Amino acid sequence: MNYVTVIYLVNLILYAMYFFGRTGSEVDVSGLDYIVSGILSLFLIFAGYLNAKKGMIYRTILWMFFVNVFLFVCSGLFDHFGSDFNILSTSNSDSFLFTLAFIIYNGYLFPLTVILEGSGIALLFPVVLSFILPSIGYMIGKKLHPNKQNPTEL
Repeated sequence: MNYVTVIYLVNLILYAMYFFGRTGSEVDVSGLDYIVSGILSLFLIFAGYLNAKKGMIYRTILWMFFVNVFLFVCSGLFDHFGSDFNILSTSNSDSFLFTLAFIIYNGYLFPLTVILEGSGIALLFPVVLSFILPSIGYMIGKKLHPNKQNPTEL
């Protein structure tokens, strides 16, 4: 079982339940939003740790990163970088559905997305964090459990 994939999907469900259960508008970001986002990010680090503890190879934690790269590239953001880029804009863009899927898929980072909304960097951070967070957990797991190494990996 790939724990990173499972935790990523659990994060999606948990943040959707939190987001639709809170009061206020979607652009109001409170301290609780950052706390929930931080906790869900820690879940991804823990999932990378579990993959390493179970002796899985490193590329098993990268599937969510590859999905994020695919959605990022398909959304066509390279043409939209700049100060006037609006994440939820549908004007002159066929990439709206890919961008929306990308934002929903990385919903646990919504507070960060709202703060950085005026630039394309808002959508670059989830791609980078989907690589970094599980990798940190995987490195910790490999340091704590070095005997669980896959013998075919030598």
